[in-house]
Amino acid sequence: MEIEEIIMRCKQGEKEAFRELLQTVEKKALATVHFLAGNKGIAEDILQETYMKCFIEIHKLKEPQAFKVWFFRILIRTGWKMLKKQSELVPLEITSENEELFCDENQGKRNVIDNYEMKSVMENAINDLSENLKTVVILYYYNDMSIEEISKVTGCFKATIKSRLFYARAALRKQLGNCMENEHGVRIVK
Repeated sequence: MEIEEIIMRCKQGEKEAFRELLQTVEKKALATVHFLAGNKGIAEDILQETYMKCFIEIHKLKEPQAFKVWFFRILIRTGWKMLKKQSELVPLEITSENEELFCDENQGKRNVIDNYEMKSVMENAINDLSENLKTVVILYYYNDMSIEEISKVTGCFKATIKSRLFYARAALRKQLGNCMENEHGVRIVK
């Protein structure tokens, strides 16, 4: 079904249409807020708040084709607003109690834990970036948004987005050094 038709049904108050609409962005939205927050519980709260705002403000969306950008603009702004209220994030750690969560029958236990550690190192490095750089990195690499789409989401010029990507890559390269390339074969794109 076309996004325009779904949005039209949403504007008419059809709840099932709103559910269909949110399913088009649900996975990327949850991944985005989880990455921003670093905590699943907080991420779900941010997502719920974003859904509520979208439901209330869907009538303000003038161009249905711009739904994705409109939605992620609300998501990012809601996320940063709610995160500022949080005083401390509790990181997930691998312990003997939850180690089996990272065991994959198709891979060896060690490989899955190594992948988790690599992901954790990358997430920590990205979380250490400034709010502006972190937002651009998440939208660009994890949501596959174009420079133009990120520009619309953040309300910044395309040149600003390109600059932030450049500085984010440089900061990640500096912070991670050669450790990721040597240990895991991961290379930060220039």
